[in-house]
Amino acid sequence: MAGKEYGAVSLETLISWIREGRLPAQQEVKRSDMEHWVPASGFTELNPFYANMPAGATPVTQNRQGATAQPIAVAAAQLRSGASWFYWIAGLSLINSVAALTGQSWRFFVGLGITQVFDELALKMGSSGKIVAFILDLLVAGMFVLFGVFAHKAHLWEFILGMVLFALDGLIFVLAHDWIGAGFHAFVLFFFFRGFTACRTLKASATTG
Repeated sequence: MAGKEYGAVSLETLISWIREGRLPAQQEVKRSDMEHWVPASGFTELNPFYANMPAGATPVTQNRQGATAQPIAVAAAQLRSGASWFYWIAGLSLINSVAALTGQSWRFFVGLGITQVFDELALKMGSSGKIVAFILDLLVAGMFVLFGVFAHKAHLWEFILGMVLFALDGLIFVLAHDWIGAGFHAFVLFFFFRGFTACRTLKASATTG
């Protein structure tokens, strides 16, 4: 309020303030893992407490642009959903690599193509090749984890770079005629793009606010 920041406070404290009428629905708050501000009623943790208040107890929830808080909350959820896919890709790609390098025949179609290329080459090079391949796999997975960390913090460039690299990775499956893997890449790219669009929405809201 009035350009000042207060906190950090616990969720229980925020709920108490809502019940006491000290935290209006339109008051913007920010969670510790976010870089953008969202009206209090836009958080799924807090919205039910506003919904249960008597009619007329709180003003119509609006952000500084005059738009309702709900689209902002939806954008924040879509950003988190898109960013979380970076973690899934990194983790399942490493599981695929461990399975391949230990002689297993199965894999998740969720993983990266480039790590599978490293693993296939390693199997032809002996134990030393497996070590090198696993190190490369870790580096690639670590890069996607970093994309996820910064994407969660609403960094646009991490979404852009992640989408470009993942699209290029999908070409490996196209060239190998692995249409399941290629289709999955297209599926995940949709969530990346949706997260990117949501990130732009939140950035624009914060800038014009």
